[in-house]
Amino acid sequence: MAEIRITIAEIVDICVANEFIPDAVSNIEVLGEHIKFQYKSEHPISTKIDIEIGFKDYINGMLFLEVRTNWIVDKFLRFKKLDNLQYLQYEHPVLTFFLQQFLLDKSKIIHIENINFRGGYFKIKTFNE
Repeated sequence: MAEIRITIAEIVDICVANEFIPDAVSNIEVLGEHIKFQYKSEHPISTKIDIEIGFKDYINGMLFLEVRTNWIVDKFLRFKKLDNLQYLQYEHPVLTFFLQQFLLDKSKIIHIENINFRGGYFKIKTFNE
């Protein structure tokens, strides 16, 4: 078992370095406990959407993130069902990331027991099988 202590900025750097961020995402900024970025969309409402996400919870291998947008996009997302992507499911305003499944598919040995966020750091407890 290991305990990893990591900031949001470090997580973003790891995701960028490993090309986990899709091309549609740009202008990534870390603002305290949240990540702000622009998403290039093909939806008629807006071609570039400013989005902010923050940690909400981690339960049974799923990472729950709270999504914030501007008021017009927020109204659109309340009524428009978005397609779910592999490892992601969106139900306004919560984005669910199936983190454990993602890690199993990518690394085969890392399992997350728990994630907590305190004092600007994520504390991630892992174990290997």
